[in-house]
Amino acid sequence: MLTAHLSRRSLWRVVGACLTAGVVMWGCAPHESPQPQQPLADVSRRLATMEECIGRSQGAVNAAAAAGVSAGALAPANSSIADVQDAMDEVKKLAQQGKQQEAAERTTKGLEECNKIDAMVAKARQDTADRKVRAQMTSEAETRVAWTVTCIDGARKAIGGTSVAGVKTAALTTALSALDRAETALQQGRELLGQSDPKGAIERLETAQADCQTARDAADKAAAAKGKSAAPTARPRRGN
Repeated sequence: MLTAHLSRRSLWRVVGACLTAGVVMWGCAPHESPQPQQPLADVSRRLATMEECIGRSQGAVNAAAAAGVSAGALAPANSSIADVQDAMDEVKKLAQQGKQQEAAERTTKGLEECNKIDAMVAKARQDTADRKVRAQMTSEAETRVAWTVTCIDGARKAIGGTSVAGVKTAALTTALSALDRAETALQQGRELLGQSDPKGAIERLETAQADCQTARDAADKAAAAKGKSAAPTARPRRGN
C-alpha cells in the first residue's frame, strides 16, 4: 500500500515537473507580434495616387494614338491600365473588409505596375517612328534601284555605241571598269533591300549611281576623242 502511494506521488512529481518545464519553455519561446494595421487614411492616399497615375497613363495612350500609333502597339499599355484599375477595385474591397495592411500592399504593387505604363507608351511611339523611317527608306531604295537600272542600261548602250564607232577597248577601260562596279553595287543593294536593310541598300545604290555616271562620262569622253581623231584636217586653199 505504501509502495503504491509512493508511486503515485512520484508520478505526480514527474508530471508537475514536465508541466512546469513546458510553461517555462512556452514563455521563453519567441512569439510573433501581430502586424500593425495600416491606417485607413494612408490607403486612401495611395488610392488617390493610383487614380492620378491611371489618368496620366490614359492621357499618354490617347496622345500616342492621336499621333498615329496603332492600337496593336498600344495594346500592352491598355492592358496594364485595365490591370491597375482592377487592382484599385480590389484595394477598395480589402479596405472595406478592414484589411488595411493587405490593401496597402496591393496599392504598392499597383503603383509599380502603373509606373511602367509610360515606358510602354514611349516604346510604342519609338517603334512606330522607326517603322515610318524604315518605310520611307525602303521607298527611297526602291526608287534608286529603278534609277540605277536605267543608268546602267544607258551606259551599256553608250559603251556599245563607241565600240561600233571604232573606239578601241583600251580607251574604254575606265568606262568598263566603272560599269562593272556599278553592276556589282546594284546587286548588293538589291540583296540588302531583300534583307530588310534599306539603309545599307541606299548606301550601296548611291555608290552604284556614282559608278554608273562615271561609266557614262568615260564612254562619252572616249567617243568624243575618237571623233576628233577621225575628223579630216582642213587643207589651206591655193591662191589663183
